[in-house]
Amino acid sequence: MSRTQTPDRIESETIDGIDTKVYIFHSDPEYSSRIEVEREDSWEFGIDSEAVATLLSTSEVSDDLLAEPDLPEWLIESLLGLGIEEIEGVA
Repeated sequence: MSRTQTPDRIESETIDGIDTKVYIFHSDPEYSSRIEVEREDSWEFGIDSEAVATLLSTSEVSDDLLAEPDLPEWLIESLLGLGIEEIEGVA
């Protein structure tokens, strides 16, 4: 995790037999909030006041370093389930 701050909320779920944790931070210097997801890889999103998630970082490795990372379908569904309206910075 890139944050030293304690998350405001933690969601845990087993998806397809793999433990998944979502860390939600309600305060952030650049965004309305921040969401970090840990599974086999990790993803970090800044959330603006319009509920648009912007991918800030990921541990996912791609063969094409210039290509935007693909988000797994389970991750997109999880973000939408948290009330995210749109996801930017992904293929």
